[in-house]
Amino acid sequence: MGPHSRIRLGQVNTSLGKGLLGSKEDSRRASAGATAPNPAKPLSPATSISTLDRHDSSGGSEEIAPEIVVWTGAMDDDDAMSVDSSVGSLSSAPDSDEEMDFYQVKPVEVAKPEPEEVEEPEPELVSAAEPDLEPELALVAASEPLLTWPDHEPVPEAEPVPEAEPVLEAEQEEDPKGEPVEELVSLSEPQPGLESELAFEATAQLEPETTDAPEHEPDQFEPGAGGEAEPVAAQAPVLEPVNPTPHPTILDAPHQVDLLKPESAMDLIASSISSTSALSEHSDLSPGPISQSSKATTPIDTESSKELSAPSPQPLQQKSTPQHTNVSSTVPRRRYDVRPKVSIPPDLPLPEYANQCIVAAEASRLNPYHLHHEEYLMLRDHLSHTQVTTYLNIRNGILRLWVRNPQIPVTREEAVGCAKDARWFDVASVCFDWLVRNGYINIGCLEIRPARKYGGKSSPNGRKRRTIVVIGAGMSGLGCARQLEGLSAQYAKRFRDLGEDPPRVVVVEGRNRIGGRVYSKAFKTVPKRPLEGFEENKRFTAEMGGMIITGFDRGNPMNILVRGQLGLPYRPLRPDTTLYDSNGKPVDPVRDQLVENLYNDCLDRVSEYKFKQPASKLIEGNRDLMDEGRDSSAETHKTIRQTEEAAAAQPHAPPVSEQNIAPQVNLVPVSTDRATGRIHTEPGTPGALKAARKAKLMGWALKSGVSEDADVDLESATKEPDATLGSVTDNVIAQYKGLVDLTAQDFRLVNWHVANLEYSNATNYHQLSLQGWDIDAGNEWEGAHTMVIGGYQNVPRGLLSLPTPLDIRQMSPVRKITYAFEGSGPATVECENGFRIEADYVVNTIPLGVLKHGNVQFEPPLPEWKADAIERLGFGVLNKVILVYNTPFWDEDRDIFGVLRNPTNRNTLDQKDYSSQRGRFFQWFNISKTSGLPVLLALMAGDAGFDTEQACNDDLVAEATTILRSVYGSKVPDPVEAVVTRWASDKFARGSYSSAGPTMKADDYDTMARPIGNLFFAGEHTSGTHPATVHGAYLSGLRAASEVLDAMLGPIEIPTPLIIPKETSLSLKRKAETSRDPARAKLEAYEIELWDHIILQIGLRPLQPSKPATNAYVFYSKAHYDEARKKLEEGRRPGKGKASANEVRNMSAKMWKEASEEEKKPYMEIAEVKKKEWAQIIDAWKAQAGEWDKKATKLKEEYEKAHPPPKEDEVEEEGRRSKKRVESYKEEDESDVEME
Repeated sequence: MGPHSRIRLGQVNTSLGKGLLGSKEDSRRASAGATAPNPAKPLSPATSISTLDRHDSSGGSEEIAPEIVVWTGAMDDDDAMSVDSSVGSLSSAPDSDEEMDFYQVKPVEVAKPEPEEVEEPEPELVSAAEPDLEPELALVAASEPLLTWPDHEPVPEAEPVPEAEPVLEAEQEEDPKGEPVEELVSLSEPQPGLESELAFEATAQLEPETTDAPEHEPDQFEPGAGGEAEPVAAQAPVLEPVNPTPHPTILDAPHQVDLLKPESAMDLIASSISSTSALSEHSDLSPGPISQSSKATTPIDTESSKELSAPSPQPLQQKSTPQHTNVSSTVPRRRYDVRPKVSIPPDLPLPEYANQCIVAAEASRLNPYHLHHEEYLMLRDHLSHTQVTTYLNIRNGILRLWVRNPQIPVTREEAVGCAKDARWFDVASVCFDWLVRNGYINIGCLEIRPARKYGGKSSPNGRKRRTIVVIGAGMSGLGCARQLEGLSAQYAKRFRDLGEDPPRVVVVEGRNRIGGRVYSKAFKTVPKRPLEGFEENKRFTAEMGGMIITGFDRGNPMNILVRGQLGLPYRPLRPDTTLYDSNGKPVDPVRDQLVENLYNDCLDRVSEYKFKQPASKLIEGNRDLMDEGRDSSAETHKTIRQTEEAAAAQPHAPPVSEQNIAPQVNLVPVSTDRATGRIHTEPGTPGALKAARKAKLMGWALKSGVSEDADVDLESATKEPDATLGSVTDNVIAQYKGLVDLTAQDFRLVNWHVANLEYSNATNYHQLSLQGWDIDAGNEWEGAHTMVIGGYQNVPRGLLSLPTPLDIRQMSPVRKITYAFEGSGPATVECENGFRIEADYVVNTIPLGVLKHGNVQFEPPLPEWKADAIERLGFGVLNKVILVYNTPFWDEDRDIFGVLRNPTNRNTLDQKDYSSQRGRFFQWFNISKTSGLPVLLALMAGDAGFDTEQACNDDLVAEATTILRSVYGSKVPDPVEAVVTRWASDKFARGSYSSAGPTMKADDYDTMARPIGNLFFAGEHTSGTHPATVHGAYLSGLRAASEVLDAMLGPIEIPTPLIIPKETSLSLKRKAETSRDPARAKLEAYEIELWDHIILQIGLRPLQPSKPATNAYVFYSKAHYDEARKKLEEGRRPGKGKASANEVRNMSAKMWKEASEEEKKPYMEIAEVKKKEWAQIIDAWKAQAGEWDKKATKLKEEYEKAHPPPKEDEVEEEGRRSKKRVESYKEEDESDVEME
């Protein structure tokens, strides 16, 4: 970090760029947004506006990994950090007297709150004083305004924010070397000053903002940040006006919420209907927990995959809604002091609002147009098919509120305000509960304060307080612990009603650092001047483990954490890759693409034998209505269950489990992601064409005498008892060798791609299941791959420290876990250092490699079905060799390059000869822009990853240098510093990440996630949709937190009827009009009369016409559709059926690409004509709309002159939202770190 000793931590760049907010309904977002970063500068915390911040102890000689061997003359300067818990900021010990401010802190006016009770920490626990926390992290407190508009309403009186306490400086660690596994070997002279440790001082200036907010009624619900509304018992309708006490002002929830008197229409409805509750039910369709599909456009059912081949002898707790029969106990119906549509911006056209909602659902891992499987199970007894449309509109609207600013929690009142009719308030409330509990909203580094009267961490009367222990401080463990803290705050009242305080959460971690397999190692080398574009206040680090964010779009939760909350700077990876042959010369790109196509076709044919995706329910809404932002007006009284059961009762009808099934979609490999080794897929038919025909289409010349009808046969290879992905793929390659001429270079190219596949699975592909190797296909995110500048480990550090530190016990390796098999009873976690803690629930995030190794004892022993799944799943190793130089000698315009490796016999054409060498230094990353130093990172994949564990350090560095000199010449110097990882030697990891073992079953990942009594499981090895990923680990933590909450509070309670009958609602609503605010009712009536007058005179405003197709390819594909289909059917294999529409589209695209300019010309002319016609149509519409607007304005002025509107002082504004609009917290394109 250089000589700078005390760096003040103020705020982060919240990455709020183009428009995160809607219009008036988004003053909540306006009060918590931020200005866009300066596009002329690299993104950094210093560019945002000012806001409030908010060793292995086991002994012995066993190494902790990744074992890291470092060549440097400098001492290890792992920063010893501490946490200032008063503001959730980070600090560390100084290394000089010099002081530098790089976070500009400005005073911000905030509401002055009242003090809260603070619970004294338990004596045996330590607060989150993380030794290596970084200064880049800070979170804007959820209660603070990130954006202030000139017309913003006065902020109501809020709860007190404690004043910043003096910064605590962490003492120097006894072991300056940090990670015990690191070995220092000098390659350069020591650099003075590097032994010192840096300190970071957190400061914040608070000034109270005075407000005349009225006192709250003592018996009125205090809306908190996502807290629960107080249920109201059934009572007779009250029609008289009530005490004219001013309405309460919603705190922590600046979404616009129009409040009603208690005797609103919804209150009368609620009080006049007997409120029984039917707990949401499981059906026989879902015997086990449901895993989530993240790909919004790919319906993946998880229903049948939950059936375990070896069921547990005891009933287990399930993640999804438990199975119940109708519960007759009375549950009071909620009362909502909210008006319909208050969370829908009135000045935003409904189609635009609908589009924002749909985009928000897709950004939240949900399909906007149909129910998630768990939603179906929860609501099938309460909604009809036609009502699904309205429910989805409400759900997507709630997600819109969250996605547009994830720094502020969505409250129940805001969620209810997404309903356009008071009859749907309970539906919106149930939907809010489902989204919160399942980790779709209100997640991450988010301050969630319970309502004031339910606040505080503990009560003085000695209430019961349960304890939850989370084992492991990696992404899954910290994500789970942070989510449990948030859920406890949001459901504080429920815990009070049970006679207990919200539970405490304790994290137990074996290492002396947090992050697990996300570890950003600081270099010892510090440059005299950082590389251009890298800020001096950043650490110079490289990623020892998790490294790449594989796209922010389509629901990646890292989007919320990295960009939406922590505001961490990041850099996109340039995908262009140059491959160098073993002699150092670049490979011909044409030949490279030809061989890659052949390799992908081999995987295509092998994918025919993959596990088939189970059938999934498809309960859709009306897409046309949803695209227009309209609810369904149809009223049917038969629920989804009743409709399905009635249909099943008909002669020869399918059973309920086979009704409303999504079409089966087969995904076939089409390309390879060179940055991650992942296989890109698309819908299609695997192995549809005969091999010779396909080879010719790809551009290969067939051998002499080979007919286009020649094919490959995989049946015998797949029926071998030990068949794996590797054995069958090698067989396909060998058969292709008889169809086309393959050279030794072709085999080196093929095996480079195989090594890339082994990189993504951390093992040799002969150790991968033939059926399950690509089990997560279809769940990829979208967008550019990126890397965090200054260290990916800043994400888990943020989860640990923000908004308030978690309770964590470090350097406490777990030795034994005692749990209650039946689900009730105490659990105990015992550590090697003697630390022991009792708990009510335990969340186990111990990596699969450690579970396989058997270091941790379970009492009672894990049941056979769990132990067998642990045995079947694979767990491999990927290692890295990282080299630091004084100056770069490589192509700085490329972030990735690859090197082909020779087999033991250079000219062999036998696949088995390539296995041991293909993964050695095969892929190189230029990470200089994210590390701040000239750094190259090489991967050791497949067999090479395991060989690295035993290889000599000097030999590895020498081999890497030889490879680089073969590519860049003899000018390549020796590195000034080198780091080698050895993850398999790490007693806390025993490898890198999970994979599909040769004998795995389709549901093994779900089996790993399945809880046992009060023992729950999380980690990337429990995520069937996103295994072996950082985001998969985090999502598994959210799931485990939801399971624990369900175990404590039970399933979501659903009032019956969930939707008030329309006739009852209308009748009571008319009666309720007398109790409404007279001034507001008068204003609304006036506005209705005004617009009725305008429409009567000039009609409705002209609608914008739909844009027609203006793309030349569209016209070409329509004209050549039959021709493309015919081409596909010419070489199709028997039994493969007709070509799918997606295959026809791909063929049409290929034909268009190969068509001559003369062939394209008529279609381009048609497109130009259509464009001109559209331009004329849109001009005419603009003229008509402009004329209508003029007339409407004139009529409005005339009407207001003849009929003056009510005076402003007669109407209470009740928190109208600012009109300023921000569309996304994504950084503007020009604000990303520039790539040179």
